Amino acid sequence: MRDFNVKDVPMPRLFRSYAAALATVLAASAIGAAHAGEPAIVVKRETDAGKEVLVRGFAEFDASCSLIRVQTVTVVVPPHDGRVETRPGPVVIGPNWVGGGNCVATTLQGVNVFYVPAPGFSGSDAFSLDVRYSKRRIVRAEVAVTVR
Repeated sequence: MRDFNVKDVPMPRLFRSYAAALATVLAASAIGAAHAGEPAIVVKRETDAGKEVLVRGFAEFDASCSLIRVQTVTVVVPPHDGRVETRPGPVVIGPNWVGGGNCVATTLQGVNVFYVPAPGFSGSDAFSLDVRYSKRRIVRAEVAVTVR
């Protein structure tokens, strides 16, 4: 008696194509589900060699400018020539924040993200963050830093 192998079972070509397409769609949706329909936040910063720079603060708030929660920030693609640090602290709501219209310049407790260049590094660096909001919403932040 020989071992059974799925490859031994004949499958119609159409089914194989469908199964491969389904596997691709499921994998893509698992990776991109958190970002579906969400435009990435694009952040550009400059700093001098050896000096950290504030990338951005994050705080989720409601229409009355009250804090809902402090987000969880995850580095999904790390920088090549530096490191990312997150620190709790005051965050000032900016004009381009979603829902920030009447809350601009309000200060809330949140999380601040800093980029720290490696010693002796100058040039361009980049990294990506996922910022988790309530209701399982995740927004990607693409960050580019120029170190002079």
